[in-house]
Amino acid sequence: MSIVPPNQPSVNPNPSGLPEAKTEVAPPLDEQLRIFWEKNHRAIYVGCVLVLLAIIGRYTYEMLAAQREAGVEAAYAAAVTSAQWQAFARENGSHPLAGAAWLKLADEAYAAGNFTEARADYDKAAAVLPGTPFATRALVGKAMCEIQSGRTTEGTAILRQMANDSTQLLGVRCEAAYHLASLAFDAGSFDDVVKLTDLIMQVDSSGTWAQRALLLRAQTPVPVASAAPEQKGEAAPEVSVKLPGS
Repeated sequence: MSIVPPNQPSVNPNPSGLPEAKTEVAPPLDEQLRIFWEKNHRAIYVGCVLVLLAIIGRYTYEMLAAQREAGVEAAYAAAVTSAQWQAFARENGSHPLAGAAWLKLADEAYAAGNFTEARADYDKAAAVLPGTPFATRALVGKAMCEIQSGRTTEGTAILRQMANDSTQLLGVRCEAAYHLASLAFDAGSFDDVVKLTDLIMQVDSSGTWAQRALLLRAQTPVPVASAAPEQKGEAAPEVSVKLPGS
């Protein structure tokens, strides 16, 4: 029996008479995965191989780097003569231990009175070890080489700059000031000795250089009232020392 109400036309769901569009049904997930794998399995294999090669390459690089570092350290420890230190420094170029070797060579040359050679080696050490306390140590050595070679102006200029530089390590400032004080003492500039030893006591009153400064001060033939060191953290006065030849 028709359920269409009387006197009302039946509703045609497709009045245009065109074929009805089919609704696509998505395949199951496992089927989607299978289709994806069939289309992309080669690319996936290649990607996995590349990742594996990258991991192996990095591991190999790190292993070789560690082996090389161990070899460099062993070679440095085995060097005991000047010729061996020099060969090590030349073979290991920019390695920090090469800088340490140049520093040893420079100290040795300085002790032997070969100031030109020592100055060159201090420069090499500083170039390999920039921004480190060793580079500053090399700069002090270079300044002393200049002074010992008769270039007092150049050497004392370096020492003055270091003694007055509040960013330097305390020991470096005090060492530079002490060398200047010793030069002033030898030149008979005893007022400058007082100023420089005061600077050392102000910068680091408990350090080794302070003890040496006190001994130098005790030999200074001028009566000077000892002043209490100023509190750390206050700016130290700049010292300008005029030495013969500078």
